[in-house]
Amino acid sequence: MTASLPLGGRRILVTRTREQAGGLVDRLHGLGASVVVVPLIATEPVATPEEILRTANEIRASAPPRWAAFTSATAVRLVVRAAGAEVVGGMQVAAVGLATADALGEAGVTPDVIASDPDADGLAASMLTRGMAGATVWFPSADAAAATLPAALTGGGATVIVQCIYRSVMPAAAPDRLRAALGMGIDAITLTSGSTARNLTAALGDTHLPPGILIACIGEQTAAEARAAGLRVGAVAPTASAEGLVAAVRGCLAPQPLR
Repeated sequence: MTASLPLGGRRILVTRTREQAGGLVDRLHGLGASVVVVPLIATEPVATPEEILRTANEIRASAPPRWAAFTSATAVRLVVRAAGAEVVGGMQVAAVGLATADALGEAGVTPDVIASDPDADGLAASMLTRGMAGATVWFPSADAAAATLPAALTGGGATVIVQCIYRSVMPAAAPDRLRAALGMGIDAITLTSGSTARNLTAALGDTHLPPGILIACIGEQTAAEARAAGLRVGAVAPTASAEGLVAAVRGCLAPQPLR
């Protein structure tokens, strides 16, 4: 009986697509939760496959050491779809966290560095321990990516090529889908990025979240952006991963009959 499971009877709203949040959805289901998927961000490529390949080839033609730095699984998937995993051949590869490392692994790429602290600062610190003086770093990123990583690596002597390859937008149907989900009775909302936090507020408009809904964030950076967007954060994952986010939700909610 799902009611006897740790999240039995709880309804959790996931704010990424099923493809992007499969591990999170599966873990929540496994603990007995009912999961409602309402994507609050969609990815729009802004670089063509030819542009991605051209930039990667420029990096590969530079003197070693050569690096590719990924701060999201989305960037990994777009690069691989555009140019294949072999595009990072001859480069050392850095990943911001486990989800990004997993996306690389699915493409057959083993990252050389995985940030100990899963954010841009942590990735920069981990890369700098490998020595960045004279390195050329390719950073395929979202259009709103912070300058933290390039600035830190440049300070360590690297030349950083920032290539904007995608932007995140809110799907047009998100406000209606969110209202419908909230009408079903939601116990928790999971946020996995600052974009999901900002878009949650935007999708709500003048509507307030019903009281008692747990806002759970995948890490401190997402939590900070959620608070800045006017949301009350109730739980922060101890590790920036689907497993950590589920643990944060589980720590705050007990089983109950499903409404």
